[in-house]
Amino acid sequence: MHKLIIIGSGPAGLMAAIAAGRAMGSAQGKILLLEGNPACGAKLLLSGSGQCNYTNNLPTDDFLARCNEYANYLKPSFYAFNNQAFLRLLQESGVDSLIRSDHKVFPASLQASEVREALLKQALAAGADVRYNALVSSVAKQADSSFRLTLNSGKTLECEKLIIATGGASYPQTGSDGIALRLAKALGHKPIPFRPHLTNVALDSFDRFKACAGVSLSDVEIRVTGEHHKFKVRGDLLFTHNGLSGPVILDNSYRLEKEDLISVSYLNNAQSLFNDLQKTAGNHSVINALKATGLPARLLQTLCEINCIPTHIPFRDLPQNMRKGLMAILTYWPFKISSLGNMGVAMASAGGVPLPEVNAKTMASRVCPGLFFAGEILDYALPTGGFNIQIAASTGWLAGSSVVK
Repeated sequence: MHKLIIIGSGPAGLMAAIAAGRAMGSAQGKILLLEGNPACGAKLLLSGSGQCNYTNNLPTDDFLARCNEYANYLKPSFYAFNNQAFLRLLQESGVDSLIRSDHKVFPASLQASEVREALLKQALAAGADVRYNALVSSVAKQADSSFRLTLNSGKTLECEKLIIATGGASYPQTGSDGIALRLAKALGHKPIPFRPHLTNVALDSFDRFKACAGVSLSDVEIRVTGEHHKFKVRGDLLFTHNGLSGPVILDNSYRLEKEDLISVSYLNNAQSLFNDLQKTAGNHSVINALKATGLPARLLQTLCEINCIPTHIPFRDLPQNMRKGLMAILTYWPFKISSLGNMGVAMASAGGVPLPEVNAKTMASRVCPGLFFAGEILDYALPTGGFNIQIAASTGWLAGSSVVK
């Protein structure tokens, strides 16, 4: 019987193996890491378009603030293994880091494989054994409190403690197929179905905005109104060929739903700006005068065309009703969501094991003694920019450390 089995060898599973092995001191033969793929870290290799934005270098308070409603829950794990600890661990394996001005952190080589190999090297050095092509089909708690795992091959394994770190359900081709929810349910948990996160949205009647594909806007406000929620946020926005993306959409996609209205506020000061334009650019054409807004010309032209506002007459000659209409358009423009990107394109998923069912200070199950969780199988949803891999590593470290205590 193994002392510990870890299901999943992404950042959460590998970090759990490192922490547990180091805590045990002599872990050889005690820790078994099960991976369903022929190699570990398949999804890690895709992160950051293969460059692996593995953490964010914000100070602790700022980092946690970006975790929004999950900050308090994730605080113990981040304190246990924070972004600076991640940089140091990779440095131990000879992986230098590149810290960008936006606080995103990459391996200096911009090769995700370096991060994967460094974590695997550390896990093996800590005494973990790794078994590939080992898909777990079922798990059960036995009378002696141990766990019995059955693999797809029919082989069975037993362990005293179990960590499930199988990730979510995005990029299912990498093995993140959501099977872990069935395992969690078999052990008494009540998991929430996975849904796409860090994904773009398609919009109704968006053909009129086709010319805006590729247009990006900085720090705009969007207001979301739906059947189950209402909120407003600010961030960078990107027009795609069929809808919207960019951080402000991606980071909030876990709480967006089909039929929601997204209202974009392109300008916050349209009234005062138009008054100034009347004085300083009244003889300029409407389209040239509007360049003072700082908005992209393609977007301005499209908005004017959709609303039948002439763009080549002098701004001063624009009828009052059209001027008011243009101000309204630039202050509030509603879109309706027709669909969200599916799991095949989403960079992460929300849903999973409910946080109240897992002790934030240890990552131990509150339902099943001896069971621990780590990573994206937990029901949190984090922004882009290195937060997801960091928290997977942090919760993995905390789970691996707690198993030994």
